[in-house]
Amino acid sequence: MTVRLQQLLELSRIDMQLAALEEKRGALPARRAAAAAQRAACEARLVAARDEVTQAEQAQRRSEGVAADQEALLRKLQGQQFQVKSNDAYTALLSEMERAQAAISAAETLVLEAMDAIEQSRARLRESEAEVRNVRAHADAEEQACDALEKELSEQVAQLRESRDSAASRLEPRLLARYEKIAPRRRPAVTIVVAQICNGCRVGIPPQVLIEIQRAAEPISCPNCNRILVLEEQLREAAQR
Repeated sequence: MTVRLQQLLELSRIDMQLAALEEKRGALPARRAAAAAQRAACEARLVAARDEVTQAEQAQRRSEGVAADQEALLRKLQGQQFQVKSNDAYTALLSEMERAQAAISAAETLVLEAMDAIEQSRARLRESEAEVRNVRAHADAEEQACDALEKELSEQVAQLRESRDSAASRLEPRLLARYEKIAPRRRPAVTIVVAQICNGCRVGIPPQVLIEIQRAAEPISCPNCNRILVLEEQLREAAQR
């Protein structure tokens, strides 16, 4: 394998590593956003659970207020029993008393239902509070992991960029320009021919092109995908040197 091909292959390998690192780094904002969304959703459920407790407690107080008002009314009506002088007035008073007693009974039933609702909503609130603690801990750990990974990836990218600059500087300008024209559209820009097939596009390489790769002083590109080709046997020969 010619020195030119070795240099191109090295540059291509570095670019592949860089692309992989950049892909990992590019996925970090989504990871952070997912953790933040999970925490926000959990905290929203906590707010809803607290509101549910508040509403149940308010319902209990309202029903207790209704019961107290009706009890006061009943006592007032009971006190009027000995002041009534006609049967019709007494009958009407008894009806009012029955209505007050029915209202008290209904309000007491609502108080009991509200107490049950409070107990259930408080249990859900405790569950939600525990969930929030766990989710917050997980989100915090995820953010810290993302921060650490971003720092590590950034350091690796910086080191690889230095290696890339060094590798690119060793290439002839016209050959580097050719490579840089292919690289944005094809990854990797330099690929291996295995069993007469381009490993980049998986299309067969004509025999004449294979011969040209072996004989040509200049790197040969795949007729289909335009990637620069390296024969598998050339790699083996280079490894044995």
